Amino acid sequence: MPALTHLLIAVISIISIVFACGLFVCAIEALGQKLNFSQNATGSILAVIGTGLPETIVPIVAILGFYFGKIEKENAFNIAQGAILGSPFMLMTLALFILGLILLFKKSRTKKVLEADYKSVLRNCKYFLSSYFIAILFCFDFLKNYKFIAPLVLILIYFFFVYRTIIKSKQNNIDCSICKLFFNKFIKNESFALYFQLVFSIVILAFASHFFVSEIKYFSLLLNISPLLLSLFITPIATESPEITNSIIWLLESKDELALGNIIGAVVFQATIPFSIAIIFTDWQLSYLSILNVALVMISTIIFCLLVWINKKVDVFSLLFCSIFYFIFLLKVILANY
Repeated sequence: MPALTHLLIAVISIISIVFACGLFVCAIEALGQKLNFSQNATGSILAVIGTGLPETIVPIVAILGFYFGKIEKENAFNIAQGAILGSPFMLMTLALFILGLILLFKKSRTKKVLEADYKSVLRNCKYFLSSYFIAILFCFDFLKNYKFIAPLVLILIYFFFVYRTIIKSKQNNIDCSICKLFFNKFIKNESFALYFQLVFSIVILAFASHFFVSEIKYFSLLLNISPLLLSLFITPIATESPEITNSIIWLLESKDELALGNIIGAVVFQATIPFSIAIIFTDWQLSYLSILNVALVMISTIIFCLLVWINKKVDVFSLLFCSIFYFIFLLKVILANY
């Protein structure tokens, strides 16, 4: 298959992801309203569970590839660990940067501040940092014999996060009156149209993301990029594109709580469920590059939290500042390879 055909498939995959996200955000808003969830809970839980498939599938496929003899152990574990570590890194740096840029250049905003509850943002970040720190601890030798405990702890943290978020969300319902379900044009029953649109959009997202990841892998081999670098930098661009696209759509519609909650909620999910998979089924030994990635994620998140806590708001500077750590890591990798 020529490179031009692979490029065409990649472009069609991107278009499909954007189309599916448009359907998904509308359906998820309607579901949030139906369940009497706040915008934060809708973005942090419902949206993340739906769009969390790609970043969970990639490491599972890589690990299964090793156990069934299709991929070498080192390559399989590098792809799995890189994809898992790369996702929160990209979301807490580059994704926040994209939201900051939209906020900065959005003409309708005189105040460059997200209309989001900063306390909810800080609470979600605490769950992320706690679970992320616990997961990383188990890569060290002194806890290797007890690593079976880590997945149990991480999954419990995520369920507690979901429970607390739902309890708090019952105070505020979200307004979904602007968004009309696409499939209401063809299906008269509103509930059936809602669930059909939700499932349909998730299926399209999963397939489109799968094809996009495959094409990225193809071009990485063509350009001779290592599996670890591929997973840390390139794969998250595909697997996190649903979350980022959702957040962009919501921010453009001035649904700030949904936009930010989707990103912060996604990193909580990633630091618990996919990390549990990696700890159980891989050696969970991190290279120097992976440890640097981990350190920058934690520094970026802590500084973001401090800025939000000090200013009592999520402003454009807090969002843009986080990208520094993404470009530091990118520069480090480029310099190390040339």
